[in-house]
Amino acid sequence: MTSRKLALVPSAPTKATEHSTSDDPARYTPTERESIEGYQMALAAGRYFRLYDASSPFPRLISGENTEPLPLAFLAADFGDWCDETGHKRPAKMPTEAYLAYPLKTVTGTVFVPNGPSLVRADRARHRYVNTYRKFEREQPAIPLSPLFHEFITDLFPDPVERHTFLQYCTHMLCHPNERPSWHPMLLSETGTGKGFLFNDILSPLLCHQTFVVKRYGEILGKFSPVMERSLLVLLDDCKSKREDTQTALKSLMTEERVLMEKKGLQGAMGRTYSRFILASNEDLPLDLNESERRWWIPKRLGYSNGLSGKVGRDERQALIKEVAAWLKTGGALEAVYTFFLGYPLDGFDPKNCPMTETLQQQIDKSETVEQGFTRDFLDGHATKVVQLAELQVAFVKAGMNKPRNSALPALFAFCQYRKDTLEAKGQRRRWWFPSSMTKAEAEAILEAQPDF
Repeated sequence: MTSRKLALVPSAPTKATEHSTSDDPARYTPTERESIEGYQMALAAGRYFRLYDASSPFPRLISGENTEPLPLAFLAADFGDWCDETGHKRPAKMPTEAYLAYPLKTVTGTVFVPNGPSLVRADRARHRYVNTYRKFEREQPAIPLSPLFHEFITDLFPDPVERHTFLQYCTHMLCHPNERPSWHPMLLSETGTGKGFLFNDILSPLLCHQTFVVKRYGEILGKFSPVMERSLLVLLDDCKSKREDTQTALKSLMTEERVLMEKKGLQGAMGRTYSRFILASNEDLPLDLNESERRWWIPKRLGYSNGLSGKVGRDERQALIKEVAAWLKTGGALEAVYTFFLGYPLDGFDPKNCPMTETLQQQIDKSETVEQGFTRDFLDGHATKVVQLAELQVAFVKAGMNKPRNSALPALFAFCQYRKDTLEAKGQRRRWWFPSSMTKAEAEAILEAQPDF
């Protein structure tokens, strides 16, 4: 927010100020007025505002740096602390919180608008919102970029084409945070390769920690979750789920630019989201992907350098990470990384068109749909392995899943290597499904051995 000197303490009391502050500026000495004005300047620098919203009938205090509302009474207590901390003189009679809050602008809530103004006004209403987005600001001049950084990135992504794509993705995130891509990186790797270090020590600081790490999909799909509302990057840290409804909801969150956002005490509403995802997993197949999948960009599995593996590979990579971490603590190092990304070319990068990779195609080839996985588990646990089509339909419904179309059921049985034939048992002839490895006579014998109900 652009700083500007405000007339923070009114020069003469008016009816409006007398009514709103209950303090007369003339009662304070010039030194006391200087203390009050200095504190109000500190509030302005901290992006403090008076908050009026539907969750409370009383005005409260809010900051663009910390969105947790505080009672206005905080100001009277904090003013005394500020005077002590800064060496300013406390007034003989302390001002009221209303008087201290007098110059603060009024807002009705918060929004998260990357690259937007510090205050956002509604289109046709008087509502005004604090923009909580923060952009990386250089605290000191950048030093030369260390070769260790390039070595770390090259070891993570040895394929030059894939490395270029990932660096472009990061550059786009930093330069154009308001343009959400429709595709997201999935990083499969051995343990200890540096995925967490990349996120926590490099990307999160550059994004001013407007990031989240989640261990379960429920943390982003659950009610009142703040993740999608005010984040630029979310690390899905080895999240696991084979539930159809979870994977469907995740697909929607990955591509939709507007999602339902709910806050306790307030009515939910659709809002813009700018969250990007990185799925980090040590599994071979963390998600099932279909042939049309274009939401995940998947490079080659992240491994260790120089053909190393196991403990030797991990130790070698951890040694490099320690060197990079030590360099990042040098003044101007993070600024050097930021400068590198700002200057990285985005030629040919399309945030709405996911590049196909060899690994993505391999993941598609190895995947099974949620319905196929459920059918396989159902048949593996079936007592007789001789099944009526209706049994599978009932099982889907009991599991809370969408029942497949009748026309899709034969393909599910065929995927599990089951075949259909007419079997005769207990004087009845009916169509049954049973394993292809089982003979018709064996299947009929199983049915004959079942008790009558």
